Amino acid sequence: MGATASGHDGNVPANTLDNDLTTRWSAEGDGVWIRYDLGSPQTVGSVSIAWHKGDTRTTTFDVQLSGDGSSWTTALERETSTGGTVRPELYDFPDGSARYLRVVGYGNTVNDWTSITETTVNGADGGGTCTYPAGVLDLANWQLRLPIGADESPTSIHQPQLATYSVDPWFVTTPSCDAVRFRAAVNGVVAGGSSHPSSELREMTGSGTTEAAWSSTSGTHTMVVDQAITALPEGKPHVVAGQVHDGSGEVSGFRLEGSDLYITNGDTAHHKLLTSDYVLGTRFQTRFVVGGGQIKAYYNGVLQTTISKSFTGGYFKAGAYTQANCTNSSPCGAGNYGEVQVYGLSVTHDGDQGTGRTVNVSDSAQLRSAFGTAQAGDRIVLADGRYTMSKMTGRHGTATAPITVVAANRGQAVVDDGQLEVANSSYVTVEGLKWTNSDTLKITSSTNVRLTRNHFRLTEDSSLKWVIIQGADSHHNRIDHNLFEEKHQLGNFITIDGSDTQQSQHDLIDHNHFRNTGPRTSNGMEAVRVGWSGISRSSGFTIVESNLFENCDGDPEIISVKSNDNTVRYNTFRTSQGTLSHRHGNRGTFHGNFFLGGGKAGTGGIRVYGQDHKIYNNHFEGLTGTGYDAALQLDGGDVDTSGALNAHWRVYRATVAHNTFVDNVSNIEIGANYSLPPVDLVITDNVVTGSQGKLFNERKAPVNATYAGNIAWPTGSATAGVTKPADAVRVVDPLLVGEGSPYRIGAGSPAIDAGTGRHPFITDDMDGQARTGVADVGADEWSTAPVTRGPLDAGDIGPTAPHQATTGLSFEVESVRDIPGTS
Repeated sequence: MGATASGHDGNVPANTLDNDLTTRWSAEGDGVWIRYDLGSPQTVGSVSIAWHKGDTRTTTFDVQLSGDGSSWTTALERETSTGGTVRPELYDFPDGSARYLRVVGYGNTVNDWTSITETTVNGADGGGTCTYPAGVLDLANWQLRLPIGADESPTSIHQPQLATYSVDPWFVTTPSCDAVRFRAAVNGVVAGGSSHPSSELREMTGSGTTEAAWSSTSGTHTMVVDQAITALPEGKPHVVAGQVHDGSGEVSGFRLEGSDLYITNGDTAHHKLLTSDYVLGTRFQTRFVVGGGQIKAYYNGVLQTTISKSFTGGYFKAGAYTQANCTNSSPCGAGNYGEVQVYGLSVTHDGDQGTGRTVNVSDSAQLRSAFGTAQAGDRIVLADGRYTMSKMTGRHGTATAPITVVAANRGQAVVDDGQLEVANSSYVTVEGLKWTNSDTLKITSSTNVRLTRNHFRLTEDSSLKWVIIQGADSHHNRIDHNLFEEKHQLGNFITIDGSDTQQSQHDLIDHNHFRNTGPRTSNGMEAVRVGWSGISRSSGFTIVESNLFENCDGDPEIISVKSNDNTVRYNTFRTSQGTLSHRHGNRGTFHGNFFLGGGKAGTGGIRVYGQDHKIYNNHFEGLTGTGYDAALQLDGGDVDTSGALNAHWRVYRATVAHNTFVDNVSNIEIGANYSLPPVDLVITDNVVTGSQGKLFNERKAPVNATYAGNIAWPTGSATAGVTKPADAVRVVDPLLVGEGSPYRIGAGSPAIDAGTGRHPFITDDMDGQARTGVADVGADEWSTAPVTRGPLDAGDIGPTAPHQATTGLSFEVESVRDIPGTS
């Protein structure tokens, strides 16, 4: 096999085939590639790649196959490395015939270099039916910890990445696809406070988003594992395979020492001998049943012991926990390990999970005390009055028993001093308070924290961020049904940050009312900022949905998105100066939003930079902005595929489909600013009407743009703006009907059933009605089905919004997970 590349820095392509992890191929830029020639057409099923510095950064890449070296088929698109190992990682795809395999790189989370130390192209493996362990075991509610990574910081893999993850040899399927192999070598990375390496699953909840934490005294909790221990380390041949944990450590487990298999009880390693002649590779079934303050342990279906234990913070673990390290086992290397193969794994929970306590407080001292002792299920109720807020650190609720801080009467418990920081905590809800203090509310390194039905009207003397989500390992927090109003100093209502390298992930901002910001500044008063330039190469998976923005005039960007893989949908922007801007990052999705300018000066729509954005089902009406503030600005860039992270990155492969533009001063603008015009735009199935200017305004001619299925209707002094065939831009009256905003297509409209059908991911319209048959052009589908979404008003969102239907519309949180107590 030979290797060639688009370029290199002196680290040549052949280095990836020399079986040496200390050499590499490196190239800088977006879309650089390395190609492998197999010599003749062969069946290819996966590729193993080792990444330079792969334990400290994550690389984004495609894998492509070709029979002739010129026509390519993408087997994996925008795949990412784990960021947890320098060893080869296996990437599986459906079996295909190819002579050539190409890896296309898009940089990493530190810089825009792609660097590979070793590559192995693998043959047929059945098309990926079991290459990933999640194809063998149900891993939806598990997290993986590996014996690799940085010192005292072993790599952890969460959902959704775990669903398509394996790493050889530590976590892979068996060749026969009937089990998952867990391996931990004696020289593996261990967590701080531990002395032994593991390759283990840790129980989670909420589709893998939150650490499980249950009580042994409420409910019944069961784990069944079908497994075989297949290897023991030299010197100290001990392995634990399956455990019950509480909040501080192991409570019980199945432990093999040589040929003796035991059940443990806390620090008593030999609590119960199960067999003294276990043979490596022998399958056996274990079962833990926890409830009523007891642990019942079964071996091959027979109850072996009952252990009395009362504890909280409980969870199960499964896999290989090697009880040896380099101080007591030799050789000290990857070839000396413990290993477990798991053939079946199930966890169930039944019964009451506890209701917690009600803690009534009426002053700041009582509130501070309640924070210090809060536990799962507590409901801390604030009487009417004024409070100095305190910090909550290291407090943990559960999915079914969160810690709730709530006003006895909504809006009557007023925070006028102090600062709330929820730090290193989980499942904490703050509800119904009024905030007039002068300090940022911080959610730091925490998960599943919820701010709901609060009123924020902070006292500002200078720049101030009102709410910020920050810190390492922050994820799945929610800010919903709040009122944010009257912000007139620099800073954001809501800021989503993270660590120095990674944005907080899977956060949800929904059903809030943001209003009255300004006067307008050049930068720094966005209503919502998601990410920032320094971490813009990371992925946020943030969802901003079903919010109302009214008279948000403080910044050219009402919402500023500055990271990858975020979604902004179903929001309404009323008479707000500025735009929804994808300022940094790639793969943003903006759909189902309503931009209603009402003729107010400076009102805009959407502006984007970066790659692979999708903009669809949006309605733009009565907007007066141009240039930066146009209804839609597919802007130029001042850097191409590499450069400063705070630059304006060139637009590549943006898709603009099924949007409607009505009575705007400027509609679709392309390349108004900076020198580099967009590349590979797809502009299809949009309805654009207006009475002035160019409806399609190519301020700079885009490179290789595709127009198809659009309808333009220029009236007054307007022109279509581009000369295109009728199947690309058809000049015809779409017969829009306006009964107040928004406009929709009327009976007999030429937009009906006239779409190109190019976008199967668009399954409904701006009203939530299904796209049936051939999709209609524009944001609206002609339909008699119920309207389930529409422009929002103050009564639909915020603290006093009903929990169900409002104004004839049914608004639901459409998020990546279910959250207890969701309105």
